[in-house]
Amino acid sequence: METVRLYSFAEKQGVKVDRFDVRENSSVSVKYGDNLYIAVDPSLSGAREKVCLAHELGHCTTGSFYNIYSPFDVREKHEKRADNWAIKKLIPKYRFKKALTQGYDNVYSLAEYFGVTADFMQKAVDYYVGA
Repeated sequence: METVRLYSFAEKQGVKVDRFDVRENSSVSVKYGDNLYIAVDPSLSGAREKVCLAHELGHCTTGSFYNIYSPFDVREKHEKRADNWAIKKLIPKYRFKKALTQGYDNVYSLAEYFGVTADFMQKAVDYYVGA
């Protein structure tokens, strides 16, 4: 899925996306009342923008928000759920398998093929093949 289609998906889902400096994070998603918001750092482009936007949409779509002030909320659980949603959206299993049969046999060639970052592609490989 291309980045422009992710923005369109967000709009259709009623998620408001804006680009502004989010400091040490590349992107962030917030639920405020019944409204969902995503901020994407304006310095992002290409594969990094695509991966960050898909990850934040994963938070919004799955409801995986955590309270940073709660000692009982497990941040990693929410992050993993958002990543898994993004993996399935950007790298569907059937396309992943097809890429492997076409000779894309390492994380870097797969990342280039799918237009994502190598770190994100490694998460996808771990998700589909197992760590």
